[in-house]
Amino acid sequence: MSPGPPGKSRVLMVFAHADDETLLAGALIAKLVSVGHEVKVLCLAPGGGERIQRMRNACEVLGVAAVETFRYAEGAMWPDELETHRVRLPETRLYEIVDHHQTLAPVLATAPTADLAGRIGGRISEYRPDLVITHSRYGDYGHADHAATYLAVVRAFEASAGMRARLYALAWPSFLVSLNSRLMKIGGRDISRMGPDGRFDLPLAIRSHSASDAGVTLEVADMLRLRRVASRWYAPEISKGPLVLRLLERLPIRLQQTVLGRARLTLVRAPAGFTPGASRDVRASADDSFSDEYL
Repeated sequence: MSPGPPGKSRVLMVFAHADDETLLAGALIAKLVSVGHEVKVLCLAPGGGERIQRMRNACEVLGVAAVETFRYAEGAMWPDELETHRVRLPETRLYEIVDHHQTLAPVLATAPTADLAGRIGGRISEYRPDLVITHSRYGDYGHADHAATYLAVVRAFEASAGMRARLYALAWPSFLVSLNSRLMKIGGRDISRMGPDGRFDLPLAIRSHSASDAGVTLEVADMLRLRRVASRWYAPEISKGPLVLRLLERLPIRLQQTVLGRARLTLVRAPAGFTPGASRDVRASADDSFSDEYL
């Protein structure tokens, strides 16, 4: 694939589930598209055909250039969920879920990281993005699938010598992360044992994230109305989502701006010699930095 036109960067967004691209990064995607970047979405555990179509519809609203999917299965938030729908493979930690077509698919959170990283790395090599954006180290609101996606994307970068892309992870205000953790504990949940096998430790993942890491903050408040239009495709997911997400989605746009009006990203990997903040702004050419000077 030939390089993009001058002033236009390629952005690959890697997410765990259909709805993550809109509910977690919809305003960011719309902003990147609005300033001329080409955005492609790779979804690892999108669900069935109907949900994939809703994802494509939402991405069309946001201006996404292309959507690609893998066929991993969505993992449970907690070990006691979906017990009747999953089986453990003998002598392994790999779980599989039987979907409504009675076919087996590896659960994302427990799939071998090396295999997942290899598949993601292949897509990065094929698409040749300038920027890759994925979930946070702590799974955003504590979803083990999100954390597994982050780890696999990082591994994909580590395995690809000479990669020119920069890798950013979503970052969330500390008060929102703390509030989400507190609400789950109030609800009687053990947030140190999350995911389908209970191995995801949310407090540990949060502590391992350094607030001092290089990052950028982009103003995206003007894209929240477009995000809301796209999010209507995910009404079923919103109704069953975490309490914090449900509360945010119900806020009027004016109030939603206080929490979602800025997209925060942490720089995770960059080519040798790259200096954060060295360029003019996010609208810079593909050879320039993805910088917080866009503010």
